[in-house]
Amino acid sequence: MGKALVLCYSFEGNTFKIAKAISAALQIDLYEIKPVKDLKSTGFSKFIWGGRQVILQKKPELLPITIDLSIYDTVFLGSPIWVGTFAPTIKTLLEDGLLHDKKIAYFYTHEGGAKNAAEKGKESVEKYNEFIGSIGLLNVMKQVDVCTKEAISWAKHIIDIK
Repeated sequence: MGKALVLCYSFEGNTFKIAKAISAALQIDLYEIKPVKDLKSTGFSKFIWGGRQVILQKKPELLPITIDLSIYDTVFLGSPIWVGTFAPTIKTLLEDGLLHDKKIAYFYTHEGGAKNAAEKGKESVEKYNEFIGSIGLLNVMKQVDVCTKEAISWAKHIIDIK
């Protein structure tokens, strides 16, 4: 396997916790992408705002990516699930072709309602890249140790089959 990267968007920090654990366990680079205008609301209003972005198929402008993505051939891509799919920030990354010709392992965090998240992720990944696997992690905030161990085990398996 060539060079690998953990690339994620995290709103509340749960996806970043998993990304950081994968990065440390595999001793690979970690980078967090951010939109120019990120959600500021808390409580229930964040669900309305985030859900509206997904339903309207928004693709927010991203802050400049300050690493050279071309040096990586494998990317562990992480996102929270909003309204059954990845966050709009990930939509921008995938659909605008910012990742090209990569092997993508997709991990996502959620609190339920992620029924078709893997399929939606696979479909978007395969527009410009090769989809090599996915894992959904339920209730990271409440069971961070269990989710972290599960994610690390999955990531090591992905690396072993490459």
